Amino acid sequence: MTTPGAIHTGTLSATSGQALLKIDAISMGYGSGANEKRILEDLSLEVARGEFVSIVGPSGVGKTTLLKGLSGLLAPKAGTVSVDGSVINGPHPDIAVVFQDYSRSLMPWMTTRENIAFPLQGKGEPKGARNRAAEEALEAVGLAGQGDKFPWEMSGGMQQRVAIARALAYNAKVLLMDEPFASVDAQTRFDLEDLVIDLREKLGVTIMLVTHDVDEAIYLADKVIVIANKPATVVDVIETGFGTHRDQVATKADPRFQDARGRILTRLRK
Repeated sequence: MTTPGAIHTGTLSATSGQALLKIDAISMGYGSGANEKRILEDLSLEVARGEFVSIVGPSGVGKTTLLKGLSGLLAPKAGTVSVDGSVINGPHPDIAVVFQDYSRSLMPWMTTRENIAFPLQGKGEPKGARNRAAEEALEAVGLAGQGDKFPWEMSGGMQQRVAIARALAYNAKVLLMDEPFASVDAQTRFDLEDLVIDLREKLGVTIMLVTHDVDEAIYLADKVIVIANKPATVVDVIETGFGTHRDQVATKADPRFQDARGRILTRLRK
């Protein structure tokens, strides 16, 4: 395990000074005029290339709404979201999403290979290239040789690996994850967390994770962003300092992990 530095307050900008994903003073909500319900207000942050950022907040605060804005599925009422300098005005080829409900995101009549390869049709990839990308992604998530199976023949943890593989095969610059491990048992969750850490280190992908699990947020991320209030905004940013190598027991037993956990829970309970 890499020995972490002291937990400290971060900034709202990318640590490298070169942001890949930039959220600039966005406000988000539903409805319009007198019927508008504002969910997020004047929220700004930056994510560096190759960085892993977790977002935590109370239930119903607007974490999923934020993710919809980042993925281009919901337009901000104000402000902009951009990836690599390109403003996001809808679903973007540089953004891939892993959803919480993996069982609904995978098509049961398609094999795992077909599920992974299907989004690549929109990029104009020929069938052979799509299948090769699918096989490589399956191998990356530990499911080599499982391409002919259907989702319903697999466990929940394996299905979520397929969902992650599909996002990897899309070869996007940013991977957004919406509470991706909430529906699996504890041991499978730990295994999937470690899988994502391993993939991040091997592939250098930039990841933003939305989760309600504080321990998961700290364990996985370089930076934990806490959002709270109604409408929600950023109330704290914590840089974890644990490096890319984590251990489920040793990292979580470290006093600095506990300090970060206490600080985040204090913020969430205010």
